[in-house]
Amino acid sequence: MKTNTLIIFLFFVAIFLPSPSKAQDEKYDGLYISLTKEYTLNADGSMDYRYIKQQKLHTYRAFHNLYGETFIIFNPTVQKLKFNEVYTMMADGKKIVAPQNAFNEVLPGFAVNAPAYNLLREMVITHTGLERNAIINLDYQVHTQKGAFPAMMGNELLAETEPVKSFVIRVRVPAGQSLYYKMFNGDTQPEKSSEGIFQVFTWKLNDVSAISTDEAQKGVNERYSRLIFSTSDKRGEVFSFLTSQPAFSFTLTDQMKKEVGTIVSENRDQFEIALKIQEKVVNDLRLYPIPLKYALYQCRTPEQTWNSNGGTSIEKSVLLTALLKQAGIDAAVVGVVRSAFVDDKIATLADLEDFAVKIDDKEHGTWFLSVAALNSVNLNLTLPGRSFISLKPHDKSTIQKTETPNQTIKVIGTFIVSSDPKLTGEISVYMDGSVYPFAGLQRDKRRMKNSISGGLIGNDTNHQKKSILNTENGFQAYIVQSDKPFRKDSNYYYFNLPATTSGIDSWGIKTLSGKRETPYEIPAMAVESYLYTIALPATFSLFTPSKNLSVSNKAGSFSWEVKVNEGKVTVRRQMKFNESVFEVLNYPDFKILMDYWNNPWYRQIIFVAGK
Repeated sequence: MKTNTLIIFLFFVAIFLPSPSKAQDEKYDGLYISLTKEYTLNADGSMDYRYIKQQKLHTYRAFHNLYGETFIIFNPTVQKLKFNEVYTMMADGKKIVAPQNAFNEVLPGFAVNAPAYNLLREMVITHTGLERNAIINLDYQVHTQKGAFPAMMGNELLAETEPVKSFVIRVRVPAGQSLYYKMFNGDTQPEKSSEGIFQVFTWKLNDVSAISTDEAQKGVNERYSRLIFSTSDKRGEVFSFLTSQPAFSFTLTDQMKKEVGTIVSENRDQFEIALKIQEKVVNDLRLYPIPLKYALYQCRTPEQTWNSNGGTSIEKSVLLTALLKQAGIDAAVVGVVRSAFVDDKIATLADLEDFAVKIDDKEHGTWFLSVAALNSVNLNLTLPGRSFISLKPHDKSTIQKTETPNQTIKVIGTFIVSSDPKLTGEISVYMDGSVYPFAGLQRDKRRMKNSISGGLIGNDTNHQKKSILNTENGFQAYIVQSDKPFRKDSNYYYFNLPATTSGIDSWGIKTLSGKRETPYEIPAMAVESYLYTIALPATFSLFTPSKNLSVSNKAGSFSWEVKVNEGKVTVRRQMKFNESVFEVLNYPDFKILMDYWNNPWYRQIIFVAGK
């Protein structure tokens, strides 16, 4: 009898208590009960993409702010959008089919100021009958005409911002057609089957965790499973879909050639010419943020981009390359991809995330120039985890990987404080690696000086004592003078130590959470140090206590030292990181160092007068 009672009790506990996985899922705004994405290459060369989801909403935020609408972008000139089912199953089981006015076709936001791409359309679906615990059911497909793409290509991140109970990727290709694929950060193998004339590859994943909301994740979702596939393994043929377009003939009009001639006549150095041409393309032409996929991997000619005063990233890159070639500079368009997801056996354009221009300069070596902004530092020093793929017509593409960025900053100051009190002296700055703005210094020689806080260095060029600007590093020394260097409070004088705004402070890391789910990535392996010697008048003494603090752990080290010797105050402050990506186990060590770095008491010293 007791045994039966215990069994009945355990039965009801199992029913009414939520399972650990269910409780885990309900902490999110929603849940994908099922998510299926299907790619089909038809026998006639056309393609179909089908998207099917069942999504449960847990919170008011889910339908008020996050998932109340679905947005589908397509190009009506070669694509047709078809809906199979759109309805909501309410919490009480009532089915609400989306009415006709729930479907509204608009211009995508990124194409608003891009007249050449105003033919793009975005279908906005407003889901109806939404409430907590309602389930959105959506099933649509996009049919693409033959020849719109060089191959059927996919680049699927196998994770969503909410958990997914059942995640399916299905790819159909005609029998005899090869499919080249690779799963990154996962070992799921496809199930192979046949459906009529098609061979089918199906990847099934269960209980897929949601993408973490942690900031500064490595490579932006680089650690999650990803599937890349293509029906071609011939990279040259796929890339020629781009490079065989008229744009890659790099033809210029007479007016454009004249503009280049004017720039060349006003500048002698080829690198300066390249920077001036970059300024024209970046500043005078708008950047259309049209993803290459939605532009159907098409690129307008340099003339069209020039005449419309704007272009996509690849169009501006082609234009910049054409102008540089006209100036006699060796230049080429490059595509930017994630190094972690490059596979030579898979020929795809779906992994191209951006474009830039590569130049080879005899004096300054190889440089990568942006068309979105005037990069003061070579792009290969500021884009960790990327590779540059050359896009040259009738030429084999080459890949150049970026290395882990390193940066060094050394600031040394020698100051004399008078009884007024006023401050005079000298300060020097050394920069190396990804923080050294060589290209920016060609445009403004005061760039390093202006990065030093405190306003101690005057704007007059006479304040500069020495300047050595190499391609990889630079050193400048300046005379400093300030009539009001301190903040006064009663008899106490507060001195904020001069620091560069270009180094670690430029990363914007002010507060860090106590716990972390994913690795934390910083822009570079940094070493930043300051050494100041301050001679005080007899009427002043140091209030800040002498101290020698040294913190060293797996993430790096931080040191702070204050000492007084014969009326001179010496202050040392330094941060050094051992790596640029901190795994979860090392994150607490990184947080400790950053908390010391951001502590205002290790950024200032205090003097007292009259003692």
